[in-house]
Amino acid sequence: MLKESTNMNMLLNRGNFQPIDETFLTKSLDVFQRVSNIQEEYDRGDTDTFMNEVRDSMAAKYLHFTHINVDKHGFDARRTLVNGSFEFLEVKTASFDASTWGATFNDTNQEKANAFKEQNVYLCLSLWRYASDPLFFAFGKNPAIGSFLEDKMKNRPAGSRSTQSISLQNLINQYGFTIYSVGKTPLQLFNILQMKRGCKNIPLSAIKMVNEV
Repeated sequence: MLKESTNMNMLLNRGNFQPIDETFLTKSLDVFQRVSNIQEEYDRGDTDTFMNEVRDSMAAKYLHFTHINVDKHGFDARRTLVNGSFEFLEVKTASFDASTWGATFNDTNQEKANAFKEQNVYLCLSLWRYASDPLFFAFGKNPAIGSFLEDKMKNRPAGSRSTQSISLQNLINQYGFTIYSVGKTPLQLFNILQMKRGCKNIPLSAIKMVNEV
């Protein structure tokens, strides 16, 4: 009983509670109202889905994909090759402030794992500083990603959710991805990576400017 009480007190004392900032709230709601107007105009009622579509569209446009998937299921973007076949893009998003940077796959199934083994399926890890400020896109493809997802999916603990993660460092060093920087020179971004946990072994040679895609 004492242990339960101690754990409850630890939970209740967790966090950093500050008085509500009225200026912050007013400014934010003003921005949100303009966002709401766009959601209404384009019939995008789910805010999380709307934000994902905006960010996925930015990543897709930078990486020369032309069509965005407006449904919740399936790959995020697509482009057509000169022979009429399609290439697909899966976009994963990470925050600059996250403790580690990587691509997380939720609820992976055999169909999705098999798709990543194909040569026409690409993966992008987009890293964002603020709501509309991408820092870089880690972009590439490798059939071994499909094998990795399949192995982790089949060998997860019984009853657990099928969630897999690939660190940014492994995307670069193990799967051969390239980091395309937005706004920072390769050297500037390299120096940022040197200060991030789990990114110190990413070589400068793996970083290019986004206009080099």
